[in-house]
Amino acid sequence: MSTTPWNPATDLKFNATEYGSGDVKTNYTFTDPGDILAGADSEYVISFQHVPSQKNVSFKGFFTTFNETYMSDWASEQVFGRADPIYMFKQNQRKISLAFKVPASAVGEAYQNLGKIQKLTQFLYPSYAEVGGAQTLTQSPLIRLKVMNLAARTILDSPGWGPSPTSLTEIYKYSCSDPSYGLLGVINNLTFNHNLETEVGVIEHGANSILPKMIEVNLDFSVIHEHPIGWEAAKDGSVEFSEPMFPYSAPLYEDPGPAPATSTIAPASTVTPDPAATSEDPPSQEEEDMDSGAMTASDEAAFWSEMALTSLNRSGLDLRAAEKSLSFAAQPELGAWNPTKKEFLASGEWTEDDWDYLQGL
Repeated sequence: MSTTPWNPATDLKFNATEYGSGDVKTNYTFTDPGDILAGADSEYVISFQHVPSQKNVSFKGFFTTFNETYMSDWASEQVFGRADPIYMFKQNQRKISLAFKVPASAVGEAYQNLGKIQKLTQFLYPSYAEVGGAQTLTQSPLIRLKVMNLAARTILDSPGWGPSPTSLTEIYKYSCSDPSYGLLGVINNLTFNHNLETEVGVIEHGANSILPKMIEVNLDFSVIHEHPIGWEAAKDGSVEFSEPMFPYSAPLYEDPGPAPATSTIAPASTVTPDPAATSEDPPSQEEEDMDSGAMTASDEAAFWSEMALTSLNRSGLDLRAAEKSLSFAAQPELGAWNPTKKEFLASGEWTEDDWDYLQGL
């Protein structure tokens, strides 16, 4: 496995005559414009990395097709009486259809192109190891695809990079050509057209040996997402995308997204009760004794009878006290005070309306 750091100056060295000049006259200076386009200065390349071996292969960026498809998979269930089915989200898939041409400006480049196509084909096969005298599959042929900045791993930073929109545009100029920063996935199919039958023609390299002048490559690539991607609730209550740089590392300047839904009702944990807004006092010692079972039934009956007479005019508590008092009053053996109307009115604190109210509970 290669551990050498990526170096565009050497790893993106395109030289049309590296494998021989062939029919190119040596007394002339020959420069292929494609070498300059794909070289270390511009790095307009399509790169592949075979994950198990960490081996790379790059092609000049002569694109004919670059299509992306994002497919949402939904489960649907028809329900009787509804015009539409109920949908349940399952997953998203990202697929890339890529096509490019691999031209040769000299015999040496034609040979090099064929060798790169061969290397890319080898990337489609799995890794094996001998276990117990048998060849056993040990690793699937995962691939990283890097198409400049359009097919690349996103940087997990927030959009707050630059101080201005123009600074974001300037930062976006710097895209790493290292194939290890490509998208992880699998090549579903790979097709080569060697153009043997077209007017492009071939190079007759020798007896029973030809080199294609132009190879056309078509492939479908299924992306494997390496991080959970979706919308999440932030600490401030807003809903934000988990990877703001996905998929092109091109955030808009200070894009807040939709305003989070607000409510005039404070969360329950932050509500401070207003003592003036409630009519019920904190529990007394007697009430705590009742809740804990420390008060006898007779004492409890007497307590609630007294509460009935002293709190009928208090909102909230009067209902509980009066109901409790009457329930004990129905049990004389508990010793609860069960006054007559005359005794009730004799206290001078209550009116006939109070008596009628108590009797109606």
